[in-house]
Amino acid sequence: MPARLNDIKRALAALAIAVEEPNKGSHYKAIRADGRKYTIPAHNGGKTMIGDEYIRGLCRFLEIDIQRFKGLL
Repeated sequence: MPARLNDIKRALAALAIAVEEPNKGSHYKAIRADGRKYTIPAHNGGKTMIGDEYIRGLCRFLEIDIQRFKGLL
């Protein structure tokens, strides 16, 4: 189920995971506690629909359950 970037940012905030906005360009970054970053392409800012492949990758990267995450969306 694709989701808007704004919804993903809100769900990540509920999990206390920081999201860094791009300095230039269009790639946002979710930041783990150890400082590693996962890039999220969002060419239309917060309105961008993020596909399932990126949501699954984000959940694997952050080591969180995808069903729990989708429940927060």
